[in-house]
Amino acid sequence: MIGNQVRSAIKDRGACSMKPPHRKRVRSYNLPGHDHELTFSCFGRLPLLSRDRTCSWFVDAMEAARREQALWLWAYVIMPEHVHVLLCPRQAEYEVRLIRTALKVPVQRKALKYLRQNAPAFLDRLKDVQPNGKAHYRFWQRGGGYDRNVTEPATLVHMVEYIHNNPVRRGLVQKAIDWVWSSARYYAGDCKIPIRMDPLPCLDG
Repeated sequence: MIGNQVRSAIKDRGACSMKPPHRKRVRSYNLPGHDHELTFSCFGRLPLLSRDRTCSWFVDAMEAARREQALWLWAYVIMPEHVHVLLCPRQAEYEVRLIRTALKVPVQRKALKYLRQNAPAFLDRLKDVQPNGKAHYRFWQRGGGYDRNVTEPATLVHMVEYIHNNPVRRGLVQKAIDWVWSSARYYAGDCKIPIRMDPLPCLDG
């Protein structure tokens, strides 16, 4: 049902001929009109996003990034140890690295502050010792994660469905709409959601 709604929403997008999308690690291509599917993992693949508190922090970061980085948000899912976000910069000139920073840094700052105040012993599990001997505490895995440019309507449909079905594939829920921390309920027409997505172009008006 949700898949059909997504297909209906984006069937008119990307009519022009463009290069097929490709997956890459860390390196990003800041190309006008491209959607980006970003994936970030928690440090050591720890389930640091298993609490509503940390999920809410990431939702807040998405809302702020949408405003400050001029983004359209198409889809997301917050899993216990990683997140997927599908978005599109509204400006012709942009830098994915700045979008990543806007999404990740506020969550890390809030999480480390919370742990220092409430569970300082847990910080040792987030310690990342550098080759030079210096230690940093990380909420997110080191590096930029994954960034996939999405240019074709069929691929966009696939990515939205893939994102929404993450909790189902993991056996966490039976249906995508049962998972609170994703945009599946938005596409199902539910108004009681953590964050609203932006309407896809052909849904406007």
